[in-house]
Order: sequence, then C-alpha cells, then structure tokens
Amino acid sequence: MSNPLEQSPQQNARILAKAHEMWERDGKPACGPEAYKEKAADLIGMESAPAAGQIPVKPFSPVGPEGEPVEEAWLEENLGNPGGSMNELDDKREVPFATRRQESEALKKD
Repeated sequence: MSNPLEQSPQQNARILAKAHEMWERDGKPACGPEAYKEKAADLIGMESAPAAGQIPVKPFSPVGPEGEPVEEAWLEENLGNPGGSMNELDDKREVPFATRRQESEALKKD
C-alpha cells in the first residue's frame, strides 16, 4: 500500500495544472502559479476524497438519553479538595492575607 501523504508524479502534475488554472483565472498576478500550489494541492486532495469529512466518529464517552456526554464516576475521585486550600491538608491559604497583621496572626496559630 502506498503512502497517501507522498505525491505521485501524476498527482504533482494535476496540482501544477490546477495551480496554473487558478493563477490564470485570477488575472496572472506577478506572484506566478507557484503561489497557488498549496491551495491547488488542497483542492486536488478534496476532489480525490470528497466524503472524507463525512465519516461518522464514535463519541469518546457514552451519550445519555438527551445527547449529553456521560462521564464515568471514577473521574471524580482524583479531583482533590475543591475548598479554598492549596493542598489536601488544608494548612495553606489559596489567597494572600489582606494585611501583614492577619498574616502574622495566622502564622502564630500554626
């Protein structure tokens, strides 16, 4: 089986012909037909596989009765502590103190 990303000489000829056609249609600007080569390659690729973007894809997660994704319950186990702490032990604040006095009082308590 050949690599679909490698271009054959026939495909290169089709791309160059399409680029030249697009260049002429635009009034032969100074950039030349080489400037149209990438766009022509895209168009030739679309022509060779017109239904490529219409292949259905299975959803990654199961879908509920109303079409919403349903995640597994075990995903919630490793979320950690959602309350305002920086670690699991709740011994550090997530936000800084408003004043130096509040900070020193909190540090004395520990």
